[in-house]
Amino acid sequence: MYQKIIQEHFQELSKGQKKVASYILESPQDVALKSAQEIGELVGVSETTVIRFCYAIKMSGYSELQLIIRSSLMQKKSSLGNYLASKDEIEADDIFHEKIMKNDAKKIQSISQRLNPYDFQMSCKSLHEAKKIYVLGLRSSFAAAQWLGFTLNLLRSDIHMIEPHSQDIIQLLSHMEEGEVLVALSFHRYYKETIELSHLIQKKGVTIIGISDVQTAPLYRYSDYYFSLATSETSTIGIMPTVISFLNTLVSGMTAKAPKQYEDYKAQYDSVDSSFLFLDGDDFK
Repeated sequence: MYQKIIQEHFQELSKGQKKVASYILESPQDVALKSAQEIGELVGVSETTVIRFCYAIKMSGYSELQLIIRSSLMQKKSSLGNYLASKDEIEADDIFHEKIMKNDAKKIQSISQRLNPYDFQMSCKSLHEAKKIYVLGLRSSFAAAQWLGFTLNLLRSDIHMIEPHSQDIIQLLSHMEEGEVLVALSFHRYYKETIELSHLIQKKGVTIIGISDVQTAPLYRYSDYYFSLATSETSTIGIMPTVISFLNTLVSGMTAKAPKQYEDYKAQYDSVDSSFLFLDGDDFK
């Protein structure tokens, strides 16, 4: 896959070539339809930089890159079709909330078609079989990490939120081992502590499921299974609907491995009398 080739050579590229790489990973459809000169203009670099980028990732030139990307997109006809159709799309409804939510739905669909099925299935399997699951997400990733930790805790035991400011991280690391899983979330601007902790945890043999925005984000280097959830026009704030949708899908994939097991655990959780904590909707009828 062209994505993996680019990722493997990314750290060796010049600053201009990295800009080309990031653009191609986020908008491969453009490469399928445009010349090297046009791509250079879109990125803000010269045509020569685009050509040298192709050489840097061990390709014979732009034509080979274009051929590989076209082949990849043709294997996902729906994705390419959606891209071309969007050029002629006219928004008929001028209601603000509907336009925003439709736009979020389109981004989620686009990302769903781009995910690696093998990595997704292996991530779900790893979560299901994990002795313990750790969840790490700080600053802009904190809300999504909290949602994931809370949801997983409803379905199984041994869920641990990593909160460096209130935990002894050295002690936590000393007890980590193979057979455990870390779900790490990191979005731009990439918080150094998340990346450094993921690197240390990787050394303990823990399986890491990395979730970030673009395919060249720092977390990629330390992830066994990695998912980039941004489109070219997605901001750090705008990515959140896609992140929550993906996390929900990941949890669903885990529970699909043994539905009754997870249903029984959830039923046990629900059976605990929590009336002293929560109001029932019937109280207001």
